[in-house]
Amino acid sequence: MSTPSQIVGRHHDARVATVDRVTRAVIGMWRMVDVDALDAVWDFAAPSMVAAVAAAQVEAAQQAERYMRAVDRYQRNEVDAQLAVESFAGVTLAGREVGPEMYSAVTQTKTLIGRGVPRQDAFQAGAAYLATLVGAMVQDIGRQADMTIATAKGYSRYVRVVSPGACSRCAILAGRDDYRKPFLRHPRCRCQMWPVEGTAANRQGPIPEDLASSPGEYFDSLSPAEQNRVFTKAGADAIRAGADPIQVVNARRGYFGSTPPSVPMRRLRPIQIGVRPDGTPLTVYATSEGTTVRGVFGRRERAAGADAIREGRYRRTTTVRLMPEQIVRMAGNDPERLRELLYRYGYLWQPPTVR
Repeated sequence: MSTPSQIVGRHHDARVATVDRVTRAVIGMWRMVDVDALDAVWDFAAPSMVAAVAAAQVEAAQQAERYMRAVDRYQRNEVDAQLAVESFAGVTLAGREVGPEMYSAVTQTKTLIGRGVPRQDAFQAGAAYLATLVGAMVQDIGRQADMTIATAKGYSRYVRVVSPGACSRCAILAGRDDYRKPFLRHPRCRCQMWPVEGTAANRQGPIPEDLASSPGEYFDSLSPAEQNRVFTKAGADAIRAGADPIQVVNARRGYFGSTPPSVPMRRLRPIQIGVRPDGTPLTVYATSEGTTVRGVFGRRERAAGADAIREGRYRRTTTVRLMPEQIVRMAGNDPERLRELLYRYGYLWQPPTVR
């Protein structure tokens, strides 16, 4: 019998293959559109694009049925249920028709041309936008099919299985098993759900041993290069030194000096906290995450006698909490100093051992 990780892996790979195939097909049709006659040619090409997406959505729903049959065999679940797979075709997660949604790629192209972007560059940007839409439409509907048939079969607790290539926000949820219903995910999410019999309250149905049961276990399963890519180089260095992956990832949620949320690639920017003796600005990478009086860092600071001030609804410690990027830079090549600073700023739970 296949192991849970094998079952999840096959389901993930099949779904990704479907998404990749339909995306290539739709983008191939898009490239036959004349950028100088977008509306006219779109009316001719759109029906074929919509048919391709709808067929892929049906295939994704069929994959959900195969996946759940494999889960049932492992769980020895005998509840019978079938999906009306055709009902998952031709709509988005929000219930809108896929055709009008896909037309927004034309609108995007026209908007860029109107802003002075070269026509071919705008056309390529429209293709990238369309590819994202198509992938989300198939992935989202496939996940809805997963959720629907799992519920129909009586599963009432779900474990989050994080697949290779997942983002850091998903990675820190690896092994979480308190979902009382199938969980929602962001577009193009690589996570899968493993249904478990019983409820979150009575904890019946153990998590299979071969599934990653914690963020740390998932981190250890990655190569060093992949650890650096997912968690950033500084974040991965901190975790390898013993820092809690959840604290490291969440720190980026509240960092200061960030670019606006509307900017696609948000980058860390240092903030000034003082002036050096030579008059130059003293800047650091810092975060507000965990600095409330109930946060990990905030509680430690208050216990040590640090002051707290009210900011809106919350009281926060006045001590600046450094980001892992700043801590790694300050520690240099000294591993003991790195662990000392990670503990000082609330990323390491236990103080480093004094030798």
